[in-house]
Amino acid sequence: MKTKSLALLLIGLSVGCLGHRGGLPHQDSSVQLPGYESIMAGAPIDGPTLRALQVAANDFFPAWGPLRACIDTPEAHKYYAVRRGEIIYVAILQNPSHCGRAHSSLDSGVRYAISVDGRILRRLLDGEPELEASEDAGIEDGGSEPVSLDGGATAIDVTVPPEAKVSFPVLTDGGSPSPDGGTPQ
Repeated sequence: MKTKSLALLLIGLSVGCLGHRGGLPHQDSSVQLPGYESIMAGAPIDGPTLRALQVAANDFFPAWGPLRACIDTPEAHKYYAVRRGEIIYVAILQNPSHCGRAHSSLDSGVRYAISVDGRILRRLLDGEPELEASEDAGIEDGGSEPVSLDGGATAIDVTVPPEAKVSFPVLTDGGSPSPDGGTPQ
């Protein structure tokens, strides 16, 4: 019985490995890939920076929840990252033109400080007040140019179909106190 279980385990592992390197069944053969040199002429992204971008995107755009409007999707944003020592600074900003808009929404961006091990050290949403930084914090504006990682020029249609049910939290009274000061009726 042990031999049979071991044989099944080995077969299962080998089948899993074979599927990993196989060709994709639905590739578009009309798309020509540029050489490595052409691709590498773009902005390089090291492993910790990629992880920081993934952490920030997963935090700002959680996978759970209701369907989102086009402007609230990861594809409708631009991503910037700069590494300074052991901290990677990430900015996520709306790209309204992706959804056919001319202007960004109010308070639509976010900035992160993420350690090279992938921990969020700080998150600051647009509209939140800046904390006073001590003079010896060592963070200064400037340095290397931010890297734009917008995913390319090909737009992806992420329009929510009209028949889809999209819900947003609603406060019926707008959060204002009742006219009588809250006395029960």
